Amino acid sequence: MITQLGQRLKESRKRARLTQSAVADAVGISQSTYQELESGKSKKSAHLTEIAVVLGVDPTWLATGQSASNPDTLVAQTLENATVHLLNSSHNNEGRILVDVVNIRFLEELDGSIAFDFTEVVDQIPFYEAFFKKRGVEPKNVKLAYAPNDAQEPYVLAGDIIGIDTADTEVKDGGYYAVYFEGELMLMRIFKKQGGILVLSNTNPLYKDRDKTVNISNSKGFKVIGRQFWRAG
Repeated sequence: MITQLGQRLKESRKRARLTQSAVADAVGISQSTYQELESGKSKKSAHLTEIAVVLGVDPTWLATGQSASNPDTLVAQTLENATVHLLNSSHNNEGRILVDVVNIRFLEELDGSIAFDFTEVVDQIPFYEAFFKKRGVEPKNVKLAYAPNDAQEPYVLAGDIIGIDTADTEVKDGGYYAVYFEGELMLMRIFKKQGGILVLSNTNPLYKDRDKTVNISNSKGFKVIGRQFWRAG
């Protein structure tokens, strides 16, 4: 039996493959507040039930270490699955902003340019307004999507939910961006080179041979959807 709250939190979070920041964001508390719980500096919280939902564990076991269920058999759910329970609670959603999780589709305009379609909504996730203020983004400009593959591991894992700021399309060297290129949706780390050349790089070394270069000759087939500023898995 895991007797300390902090230990139960840490093991459950790792099983759920979530960062401290992701758990704190989902519940609506600061990362430092959550960290104090996990480190043992704080012994209790009014948010333990919500934290348990996000982590996919029994709230009673999380709070007390005791449960009718064996905690070792409790399957930790990822954040996107846990939010189904949060969305079904009007109390939990008070003061939150719902953000769409979308399948991004591409539309070719008459002039040959590419437009993005975000109308296919597959889920919604609630966030407190402070989440957006902390990151300097406007809620209206944020779209959530599933990472298309594991090319950016360990930074982003396949199946993670990524937050995209669609208003931030001016590439900054070394940033991660959701892009359209060669007919595909990609999440790439972009490096700027002299002469206006962009190198679309994969963090996962298994994909390094798939790094791509955007230059004058192929730039018409490239468009930035937005900067990736958040992830949860």
